[in-house]
Amino acid sequence: MKAYITCPVSHSSERLNLLPEIEKTVKENNIDAFVFQVGGDPNDIFKRDYEQLKSCNIIIAEVSETSHGVGIEIGISYCLGLKIILLLEKGKHVTKLAQGIPNISIIEYENLDNLKEKLSVELKKLKN
Repeated sequence: MKAYITCPVSHSSERLNLLPEIEKTVKENNIDAFVFQVGGDPNDIFKRDYEQLKSCNIIIAEVSETSHGVGIEIGISYCLGLKIILLLEKGKHVTKLAQGIPNISIIEYENLDNLKEKLSVELKKLKN
């Protein structure tokens, strides 16, 4: 099992700090991980990310800030049949379209420890 981990970066880099902790939680649950990479040529970015998504079973996307790129990754993941887990900081909102994706899991979290705990519970469910 492999997870693709992503977050918005267009408006701020605030969410980037969460990625190493999310990756660590994923790996602690014996799931391989690919963390999206910032920067590069747009064609190369699309090709790399699309190929990585095709090799994964899960996408874990932090969606507390809007992002066209993350939205596209989520859409591609749905079309590829990946399990979709959205991470949402308490008090933030995610579009109703994303909320309506069949079998989606939306984890609302209060802080980093809470995020890691809830994500670990969700990942354990996937392995059963």
